[in-house]
Amino acid sequence: MKSEDNYKILKSQKTKLGNIIELIAASDFTLHSPLVIGVFHGDEPQGKYLIEEYLKDNTTFPSSKSKISVLPQGEDTIHHIRQYETHLRQLSKNLRNNSTKQEIILWQYLKNKQLGYKFRRQQPIGPYIGDFICFDKKLIIEIDGGQHNSEKAEIYDKTRDLFFNKNGFKVIRFWNNEIIENIEGVVERIKLELTSCPPLEGGPKSSISRRGLLFIPCLNPDGLQLGKRTNANGVDLNRNFPTKNWGENLGDNATCDDANTAYYGGKSAGSEIETQFLIDTINEFKPEIILTLHAPYKVVNYDGPAQKIAEEISEIINYPVEASIGYPTPGSFGTYAGIERNIPTITLELDEECPVENLKTPVHKIFDELKKTVL
Repeated sequence: MKSEDNYKILKSQKTKLGNIIELIAASDFTLHSPLVIGVFHGDEPQGKYLIEEYLKDNTTFPSSKSKISVLPQGEDTIHHIRQYETHLRQLSKNLRNNSTKQEIILWQYLKNKQLGYKFRRQQPIGPYIGDFICFDKKLIIEIDGGQHNSEKAEIYDKTRDLFFNKNGFKVIRFWNNEIIENIEGVVERIKLELTSCPPLEGGPKSSISRRGLLFIPCLNPDGLQLGKRTNANGVDLNRNFPTKNWGENLGDNATCDDANTAYYGGKSAGSEIETQFLIDTINEFKPEIILTLHAPYKVVNYDGPAQKIAEEISEIINYPVEASIGYPTPGSFGTYAGIERNIPTITLELDEECPVENLKTPVHKIFDELKKTVL
């Protein structure tokens, strides 16, 4: 069902020329939702068009009159986001430093992998903080005091649990008195959950998962405005990532911002606003799959553990699969995300001679298939 609430702008960043980069999410996105990125290079506009058409076909696309934007837009956006993230980190630290008696008792049984798995205390997950979280088993343990008995608290707890469930976590709750009076029974219940808890239906690892997607329609709006490959600083964003090989293979006496090398990697790795926006997005939302849209080579290039996904995409769009693009790419996003961080990363090189309208059907089918992909 189409709704203005189907998509929302999670974060945005103003560029050197005053354009805005946006991270847009489906309402059913999770912490590990696939990420689709358009327009690394300003002279390859196809990705922005295909993403925006997909959003329009599936919902009302965000506009100045839309209710979709849930964060303040413009130059204050990142300030507000960072303020909120700093607040959560500080709150998490304060909760750890001021643990309740019951939390201290249970932590003596959970810390140092005593039950076979690592637990974290007061760990932020999205807008909430879980009391104890085991990421390996996707299990959250909450300890409730008497304040959780009210109707308002019950509604709040259900909202929290629903958010955690949508992100693939199972939540189990214990009352304070259970920790004090029956800690052995509590620990046995946790052991049982750790040994028998399967991934939740609909969670990131579920075989029937249909996660919403994350989109960055245009990572390089300044380059798009100027009609050139690089951004407003003359930097090729796909050579600016802080990889181990950044700046290599440039030749004698060449520099990364030397136009004669046709490299344009920037004055330093990760120096650009656009690069940092994407790095921050990956660190915050931890996508399990990343698809970037480029042109013009008409191939499905992949980095990291993505061969199977690349082959599935190849069957849809009928492009060959290539593990290498055929020339050195120091500082590339594929190296940064796919090879060095082991995130399956696909570079879909579109056919620039094909009218972009004719690419909608296969590319949108690829987007739909990403929702069902399980690693």
